[in-house]
Amino acid sequence: MSVHRDGVVLDNSSSRFVTGLSAFFATMYFIQGVGDPTSGLIAQPVRALLKSWGDSPTAIATFMGLLALPWSLKPLFGLLSDLVPVFGSRRRNYLLISSISASLGLFALYLFPVPEGARWTLLTWLLLPTIGIAFGDVLVDALMVEVGQPRGLTGRLQSVQWSAVNVALLLTGVVGGYLANIDRTNATFLLCAVLWALSFALAYRYARDAPATERTEAPRTFAALRHALGRPGLLTTCGVLFLWSFNPLWVSVLYLHMTQMLRFDEQTYGNTYSVFSAGSVVASLVYGLYCRRVRVGTLVHASIALGVFANVVYWHLGSLATAYGVSFVAGAAFMTGLLIQLDVAARLVPIEIAATVFASMMALTNFASSLSEALGGYVYERLGAGPTAFDAVVVLSALCAASCWALMPRLRREVPEWWV
Repeated sequence: MSVHRDGVVLDNSSSRFVTGLSAFFATMYFIQGVGDPTSGLIAQPVRALLKSWGDSPTAIATFMGLLALPWSLKPLFGLLSDLVPVFGSRRRNYLLISSISASLGLFALYLFPVPEGARWTLLTWLLLPTIGIAFGDVLVDALMVEVGQPRGLTGRLQSVQWSAVNVALLLTGVVGGYLANIDRTNATFLLCAVLWALSFALAYRYARDAPATERTEAPRTFAALRHALGRPGLLTTCGVLFLWSFNPLWVSVLYLHMTQMLRFDEQTYGNTYSVFSAGSVVASLVYGLYCRRVRVGTLVHASIALGVFANVVYWHLGSLATAYGVSFVAGAAFMTGLLIQLDVAARLVPIEIAATVFASMMALTNFASSLSEALGGYVYERLGAGPTAFDAVVVLSALCAASCWALMPRLRREVPEWWV
């Protein structure tokens, strides 16, 4: 039986191990894509519910930003997984706990509907599954780095993961729009609760840990963490990730602009979200084919240009006919840029503390997304929540992505081999 260090045992040969782990990643990420309250099946019905309660654009964006905050706690989840085994397990048992907590939180929301206007109650109940999902994401990402980096497969494994996520989002856009249109928010809680129960069953059946490491590894882990902070290119890459992910346009401003200014109904908005995800699926699949054939420096510059383009293309958003084309192009550009950013991050992460360092880098991007979504809602509302306000938020988002170029000279000095 082949066992990866502190990882999941899936098969007894190297190639079958990687194939099996890829399938495991794809399934877990598909469930995460559907079940995440911040971007999955639940997200649009929750925004529609808040809008029906009379909440302002700022309030809706702030609510969703607060809901996403557990994703900023991923470094703590990574340290917990690396340093504190649960009953001899540093991966499997945590996966079981995170999956069942997500399922129970959503079942509770389904069984005990939140009264109208009870925003803080709704937020509190949704935070439980969000925490569970964020923790599970840390564990799967750690396995991706541990398996993929030594084999040069980080780009391909990211391609598998994000293809699964985007297929999930493609489906949730249509289904979420339909359920929001007919005011069936409770049904989304039940569907996602069942999916997370399935995730628990999959982790229980297929996830197996290697024997837990000894307690004496904890000091070495902290020493490795201190060493990682001085690794050339790591902190600069963190800066690039933060600026690239600071995008005030997504998602609340886009949702409000389409449903209020352009007067798309909930189903139509959900359809555009699915088309965006379709573009992302294409980009994810294609990235796995060329990610190792193009030098990293070229990829990094391309990711910044695509981040800018994925925002400014929304200036062409003016009717239903253009909405689908714009959404597909934006989805392909955004996902290509994101995959490059994540692939670069995975190449720099020290394997011995993969959970902690990669989780910290992803938490930085999640914090940037949460903060920028709240800022976008505020700017959009302050400028009148009209076409001028929308254009201003697009410009702000494009400038944030373009500011990554200011860090390129530093990154080139720190990791010169990426440009040769």
